[in-house]
Amino acid sequence: MKTIAFFNNKGGVGKTTFTFHLGYALERIGKKVLFADLDPQCNLTAHICSEDIINDAWGDDGNSLYKAIEPIVTGAGDVKIVEPYKVPDRNIWVFIGDLLLSDFEGELSNAWTQILAAQERGFRVTSSLLRMIKDFGSNNEIDYILVDLGPNLGSLNRAILLGCDNFIIPMIPDLFSLRGSQNIGRVFAEWIENYNFAKRRVKEMDFELPKGEPKFSGYILQQFNVYRKRKTKAYQNWGDQIPEYIQKYLIEPLTSEKLSELDLIIDLDNYKIADFKNYHSLIPLAQESQKPVFELTSKDGVIGGHYQYVEDCLKEFEETANAIVERIS
Repeated sequence: MKTIAFFNNKGGVGKTTFTFHLGYALERIGKKVLFADLDPQCNLTAHICSEDIINDAWGDDGNSLYKAIEPIVTGAGDVKIVEPYKVPDRNIWVFIGDLLLSDFEGELSNAWTQILAAQERGFRVTSSLLRMIKDFGSNNEIDYILVDLGPNLGSLNRAILLGCDNFIIPMIPDLFSLRGSQNIGRVFAEWIENYNFAKRRVKEMDFELPKGEPKFSGYILQQFNVYRKRKTKAYQNWGDQIPEYIQKYLIEPLTSEKLSELDLIIDLDNYKIADFKNYHSLIPLAQESQKPVFELTSKDGVIGGHYQYVEDCLKEFEETANAIVERIS
């Protein structure tokens, strides 16, 4: 089982849409997939679940991820076990997100201070949510846990990333996406260094500590415009700069002397996993139908030239799913 986080400090890069499509593509090639919607905006949950299912999950006896950590937030106890929603007739599950997850940020900030002081409670609280998610994955022979994170460097994302096996950065070729990548490596390196220093100072505990070694596994380039089968000039200009940014702001901080004992980078000649064109009007159709673009049919509103886009999308995502399986396995 691999736990993969999808993160960018810049919003609007298609992170959730990509994560959703990748999960369905992985399932199509025979994998069991568990989504964990840890972005308090809950867009991944909305991609998969109806409003009735979400409303029930947010109710008093619901099964959202906030319900799992509500006892910790209120001071009533430890993490509560909740069950994910299973997509009918698919080997796909999703832990339902919740806007109230942001309430956990304060508790996790306090827990980080306790971790730095090598106190057990800090490790217990910080790892609680992902431990529950991984326990379900292990018990149900899940192949891939895909974690959708919000576009920030807050305490919730820190807690989750330190427990993931791999992380992938979706990007778009523009100035803002490049700018948003500049502090990721530096901040991650600081988190990892501090966490592992504290981890070496604690005694053995009765639960599994997060490894604290999330491995950068590449980036996805998407949402560029295509004209006569070529990226438009502006997008090409920004896209050409991404490898330099990845090397300077991700690879170098994560391979510094202070972190030399840790294996934080998949050693590759090219860190770009794949790139995708903009599917324009098919994305709203997919969201409304709660299915990936590559499974849309005429009943969902696909007409004329859209069919070629649907076929192209299927080919691209199956190739990407296989590439990611090979890359991180």
